[in-house]
Amino acid sequence: MSDVEWHSVALAPIVLVHGTESLIAERAVQRLRSLAREQDDAVAFHELTAETITAGSLSQVTSPSLFGEPRMVIVPELQAAPESLITEILAYIPAPEHDVTLVLVHRGGNRGKKLLDTLKKAGVPRVPADPLKRVGDKQAFVAAEFARAGRRIQPEAVAALVDAFGTDLAELAAMSRQLIEDTTPDEGTQAQPLTLQDVRQVTAGRVESTAFAVADAAIAGREREALQLLQQAQLAGADPVPIVAAIASKMRSLAKVTTPGANARSLGMPDWMIRNLSRDARAWNDRSLARALEAVARADHEVKGAGRDPRWSVQHMVIEIGRARRAR
Repeated sequence: MSDVEWHSVALAPIVLVHGTESLIAERAVQRLRSLAREQDDAVAFHELTAETITAGSLSQVTSPSLFGEPRMVIVPELQAAPESLITEILAYIPAPEHDVTLVLVHRGGNRGKKLLDTLKKAGVPRVPADPLKRVGDKQAFVAAEFARAGRRIQPEAVAALVDAFGTDLAELAAMSRQLIEDTTPDEGTQAQPLTLQDVRQVTAGRVESTAFAVADAAIAGREREALQLLQQAQLAGADPVPIVAAIASKMRSLAKVTTPGANARSLGMPDWMIRNLSRDARAWNDRSLARALEAVARADHEVKGAGRDPRWSVQHMVIEIGRARRAR
């Protein structure tokens, strides 16, 4: 069995979509549906759900059609399928119908292990629908969302979207869709690539987006700008805890790129992000980074209850980051 990403999966006699991330699974099935329609708009779709499964259900929908149209059969909850359907699928795997695409969606768990093992031995393509944890994977998801809509987006804009909405994949997808719709030009006009400014208009007021902007300014030595951005966020009622968390994440990324032998693969970051961070890192050394990280750790401790004034703790952290950079 070979793994293939949801955004590049192709039609095959049998395809397994396997994992707990429902949005990835839905995207994979949507892509396969679209590919099937593109190949033949007469394709017939069938779903075998708990309500529709009866004895011989798979045989009924995969048997040669009177009109010869291709068929796509989707089992959306394979992990909950009755044993009768599992038995049918096991018998079907060795000799699938040539004009049928069978899409099996398994949401995770141990049920159906024998079937999963059989699919693996048969070399059936598998789409992993696992939760996206790495920043690079989330950015790849956003890029694929825009490509699916026939639109382009600049890398910096992708990063800003993930910074602001990356904690919830469904929200990230929804905001990507909103951006696409809001920037779709009139018919006959060519769409321009989405820019960082386009994203900032949508993410204005988001704590994460503002915090990363504060971190970018502080790391680059623009202390006054960083404090102004922070003040705007605080006046808008932003909670200090996520602000510190976002700045801590940015500082850790800066520290990681200074590690000997660090590269895009080992850090799980896209090349352009490594280049930008490496450029910023030239103004830092081990001592200054350590001092800045200590300031962030202290602020994190204080805003979670150890300090009297969380707002001042965050401001002091930004000031200390600036001092650490200047004292390298």
